[in-house]
Amino acid sequence: MEFPTDEEVLAHGFRFRPAWWTPRVPQGWGDFLSQLPARDRGYRIITRADLLDAATSHGLPQALLAGYVWGTGSSAFLVGRRARVFRDNDVQRMGDSLRAVADALRSGDTVEAYTSMLRGHPHNLKHLGPSFFTKFLYAADARDGQPGGALILDQFVAVALKEVDGWGISRNGPWDPSTYSKWIDYAHKIATAEGVRADAVEMAYFNHGRVLASRR
Repeated sequence: MEFPTDEEVLAHGFRFRPAWWTPRVPQGWGDFLSQLPARDRGYRIITRADLLDAATSHGLPQALLAGYVWGTGSSAFLVGRRARVFRDNDVQRMGDSLRAVADALRSGDTVEAYTSMLRGHPHNLKHLGPSFFTKFLYAADARDGQPGGALILDQFVAVALKEVDGWGISRNGPWDPSTYSKWIDYAHKIATAEGVRADAVEMAYFNHGRVLASRR
């Protein structure tokens, strides 16, 4: 598997329109979206670099939103459904939960942070599953444009892990904490062996899994 360069990882981005999101999130949470680089016809672009910077520069709620915007990209038809997480959860509880999860990450408790956001656990938020809350973990755990221990696990990464490495992993999850722990350990070991960023490994698996999924 070919791994992207640092520059390719940071430039990994998607077009979107801020107007798709700002009316659907709590007031002020989406202000930073209009600061992102402009494109034609009201579009802007959000990259991994922006996602990695979101928590530090804008805040934890904005890091959650950045993960949704980046993960949805130009697929406007998905915004209404995905934005339910911002509509159907109490704003104060969301903020408290995100702070508690970020505290766990800062303490090095990456798998505990993941576990706490699963259904039935204290920091689970309605409509927020692992594909998107691991984007938040990834953003909240980042420092100076570099990933921490947390990495994204979504359906395309899962497809690649099953097809390439023979993992017994479902495409859509939710994935149990032991699977997430196994994935981040595996990705970091590959990164060390190959001399690349850990999120370059995740991006390579994502890209390969998306190709595999498109053939089905």
